[in-house]
Amino acid sequence: MDRKTLSSEFMELLRLETLPVAVRLLENRDGLPKKPLPFKLNICQMISMARHQGRTLVGVPEEMVCSIGAACTGLIETPAAFKDGTAAVGKYVADASAGRVFFQNTFKLGDRGRLFEALLVAPLAESEGWDPQAVLFYCNPAQAMRLVHSVVYETGEKVAGDTVAEAAVCSSIGFVTDSGRPVIGLPCAGDRRFGGTQNHELVFSAPFGMLERMIQALQELSETSRILPIAPNVMWTPRMPAAYTIGPKDLPEGGS
Repeated sequence: MDRKTLSSEFMELLRLETLPVAVRLLENRDGLPKKPLPFKLNICQMISMARHQGRTLVGVPEEMVCSIGAACTGLIETPAAFKDGTAAVGKYVADASAGRVFFQNTFKLGDRGRLFEALLVAPLAESEGWDPQAVLFYCNPAQAMRLVHSVVYETGEKVAGDTVAEAAVCSSIGFVTDSGRPVIGLPCAGDRRFGGTQNHELVFSAPFGMLERMIQALQELSETSRILPIAPNVMWTPRMPAAYTIGPKDLPEGGS
């Protein structure tokens, strides 16, 4: 299945508001398809441009601002303030001890050193010619539920959840690249502030190699029930306050 078809199937079946985004971490900069933008920005901003505007972008660490995002994706070695937990004190946790645990629970490729030199981000539909490691879906909880169903359809195995709510999209890219497994996360404050992520949005990240099976699962599920929206059960008689309830005096005499 080509990339445009994959993207359109997900958009249609899940009624996504923004485009699925393909991401690849690059070990060297040879043959980059374009230059980075001429100003520093965060990975979440690049993803926002891809999913809202359909843009393809390249990022390198010297043209980035967010150190935790770069550490999660292995573009830099994890800085000391994240290793010792002090970066989270007062912002997310009470003290450095809690901060160390907090960042230990934030998946970071940079804990193993600098592993990659660049990041390539594009709408899934525009990613022909290179193989993404991770594909990102910004979704509401109902769409996330169906994405989970598309993964568990064949095996029943649960999808991992990243619930520390720190650098979730960057952490998920690192996690999927490293493990080959999908993960669902709670976008962080920075993704909301700089990437424009909305209050209702979650981020679901999946390995590119899973996408065709996920589509097939959604298609098969759609044969027995509607994927989205899920219809509410409204076949029952409600009770309302007396003033809002039709009574005998409101009906014609002898009416039924």
